[in-house]
Amino acid sequence: MPIRTRITEVARERGWTAARVARHLGLYRSNLSAMDAGRRSVSLQALNRIAECLGVSPSDLIEATPTAEETSSAYSSWLKHRIQERESNVPDGTKRDWVHRALLAWQRHYRKRRRSS
Repeated sequence: MPIRTRITEVARERGWTAARVARHLGLYRSNLSAMDAGRRSVSLQALNRIAECLGVSPSDLIEATPTAEETSSAYSSWLKHRIQERESNVPDGTKRDWVHRALLAWQRHYRKRRRSS
């Protein structure tokens, strides 16, 4: 969840409108709306001022739970990384791709079956 969304949520929790927050900060409402929409970045100085205005710490504004989309994106990235990592390593420590690994596993399985027959 972007910082801009968290600012709006905290303001609403306090019963403040965007116009009231902007007025209190000496900003134009359009500037606050641009921050809220992500069209304008939030500087550290502005973040501190907004946090003071809302009566919270700046960390309260930046601590946000990720959205489902962000979570699934992060999980997908992690999973992709793990798959690539596993595909590149064979138990004997040599680097191989997944085809080689599959062939080695099949050969081991086949040899075991032949020995037991």
